[in-house]
Amino acid sequence: MGTLAIVHDAAVAFVILAASRAVKFAGQATARPALGDGLWAAALAAGAALAELAGGPAGRALADIAVLAVLATVWIGAAVWRVFTVEVGRLAFDGMAQSRSFREPAEVDWVRDWTIAFYRDNPGFALLPLPAIGWLAVPFLPLHVHGAARVAVVAVLVAWLATTSARTRAGCWLGCALAAALAPAAPTSPPPWWCLAVVLVLLPAGRLLRRRGLLRGSIAGDCLLPRPWPAPPRVGPPACTAADGWQARPPRRSPYAGALRGHDVLLITLESVGRDHLARFTPDGARTPFLDTLYAHAVVSPRHVAPSPLTTNAHVLLAHGRYRADGESQVHRLNAAGYRTAYLTSARTSYYGLSDILAEAGYQTLIDRSRLGGHITDRELPAAGADALLAGLPAGRAPLFLHVHTTDTHVPYRVRDPRFRRRGDGRRDRFLDAVEEADDNLRRLYEALMERGVLRDPLIVVTADHGESFGRLGYHFHATAVTAEQTLVPLAVAHPALPAAQVSWSSHLDVLPTILDLTGVPAAPSHGESLFHPDRTQRLALWVGHPMRRSTSCYGLIDGERKLMVDLVTERCFESDWEDRSPRSLHGPERRHAAQSATTALRRLGLD
Repeated sequence: MGTLAIVHDAAVAFVILAASRAVKFAGQATARPALGDGLWAAALAAGAALAELAGGPAGRALADIAVLAVLATVWIGAAVWRVFTVEVGRLAFDGMAQSRSFREPAEVDWVRDWTIAFYRDNPGFALLPLPAIGWLAVPFLPLHVHGAARVAVVAVLVAWLATTSARTRAGCWLGCALAAALAPAAPTSPPPWWCLAVVLVLLPAGRLLRRRGLLRGSIAGDCLLPRPWPAPPRVGPPACTAADGWQARPPRRSPYAGALRGHDVLLITLESVGRDHLARFTPDGARTPFLDTLYAHAVVSPRHVAPSPLTTNAHVLLAHGRYRADGESQVHRLNAAGYRTAYLTSARTSYYGLSDILAEAGYQTLIDRSRLGGHITDRELPAAGADALLAGLPAGRAPLFLHVHTTDTHVPYRVRDPRFRRRGDGRRDRFLDAVEEADDNLRRLYEALMERGVLRDPLIVVTADHGESFGRLGYHFHATAVTAEQTLVPLAVAHPALPAAQVSWSSHLDVLPTILDLTGVPAAPSHGESLFHPDRTQRLALWVGHPMRRSTSCYGLIDGERKLMVDLVTERCFESDWEDRSPRSLHGPERRHAAQSATTALRRLGLD
């Protein structure tokens, strides 16, 4: 294979990568082709040529399969990002495989359906495999038609490019021009060391420059490899210390300590329900009469933060009162104090490791879909859940701590009772209908638990694991960004012995310490405190977790009234208030300092 032919292949690969970037990040600064895309394109072309020199047609075939896998990942990743603002990684494919193995097909097919709908709406981009396969097939054609075949590939590439949103990108057309100019190149074989040098030098060099902030990464490299975090400060303690404020410590007793000693506790977490999804906070939000009744006589927090908008992380934050599940949880303390502890949900907790998290937290009784008989939903949970609790809880009248988690408000937002289908079929409309049905389900569940004697005079705490995005700041769904839509959730703490009051702010880290404070149970070391301490420090680390990648892609920091957000995917850094009002994009030294502050906090907490 000739040297110029390799450059031609690199130009074709660059056009495909650059066009995929333009589609993935349409309308954003990161849509511009990056030098990293050129380095990856050169490495892919040189790697395929090297495989051909070393292994002949068989080696080339294997290399082409690998190149096609890279391009397919980029192609799928661009669509998934546009639909869900989630970046594809290896964990995504692992998760989908597990979902197909362990979940009912109807529960995961919406991912496929919505992604296919994107390709249907973008037919040009959907045809990306055609020029890619044509390009990779050229070396297997007779040698005398290689030049004509490359010209044909460029023609298909140009036609394809003209049908996508990448047609406005000059870099893509320059790549096409280079590929066209080199298409008829004579087959002068390069020395093998040249191909090997390209592969072994370009990618590591590009990675090093990317890590130091001197090079924008490739859409391929960032899809397949962990995104490098901003460089940390040159000095600073490597772990949490009491001085930096990130070390867990035993919570202080409040003036209400022991006020509800020996009382039952009902903790309710709604799935994916943000604060502003409720009509109580937003005029066009979901109407929730049951929650409104609780709010009317409760201690409420208008700014309650879920530091990580991912269900598994939210359960760790709640059960432990710390950022990580390291050591004794607050649930363990309730067990030691004589409480019966139980967890009830219509979900299957084996999904995504939730059952392991609950077991590590120390719940004595776990009742989920598997135990309830299979196809149970939130609508059937009041009757089925009460029966299962009566049968499964330890005998005796020791106080009960019961955590109930709803599921039907999770995407794709299922409404089981036709009476609650009151809006249209838009994504947010379906979601709000599902929230209204969830409120009715909780009312029915609470009444069943009280009538059946499972609960007696309980302290009721209502919140959500996290919120849900519907396009604000360009994000959708959850675990995609630490925006207010995803991190600000409702919180109400209700009991007749407590005054109706409002605290200025709170977080999931404070929920169990507050419950243990009220019930007179000594709490384990925590990053939170009882809500009844008005002098709590307003400082929180935020991160989306690892829904599809081994490292988090969006994280931030709340310090006082200031909030920082760093998005490694879109390469944006924002400063705003807690509500994301008037976000300001940071640049230059200010951006580096903000990113370093958030990065240092996450690393000291072990959340990177």
